[in-house]
Amino acid sequence: MLSEPEQRVLHEIERTIVASDPGLASLLTTRKTSGTGRGVKVAHDAVFALSAMLGLLCLALGAIGSGMVALLFAAVVLEVRRARFPVTAAEPEDEQA
Repeated sequence: MLSEPEQRVLHEIERTIVASDPGLASLLTTRKTSGTGRGVKVAHDAVFALSAMLGLLCLALGAIGSGMVALLFAAVVLEVRRARFPVTAAEPEDEQA
C-alpha cells in the first residue's frame, strides 16, 4: 500500500501523462483488459456452441431432460457473456469472421 504522499505523486504523474499525451494514456488504460477479454469471449463462445450442440443432439436422440438442461446451460452462458461484454458502438461484433 502506498503512503499518502506517494499516492499524490502517482496521481500527479497520471494527470501529467493524460495532459501531455492522451493517446498514450488511453492505450495504457485500455490495453490491460483487451488481451484477456478476447480470450474470455472466445471461451464463452466455445462453451455456448458446445453445450447448444450437445443439447440439440440429446433432444434428437430422445434424452429430453438432458437436452433441456444442456440448452438451459447454453442460454446461461450466453447471458453471462452479454452481461460481461456488452456490445458498444466502438466495438461491433465480429460477424464477418
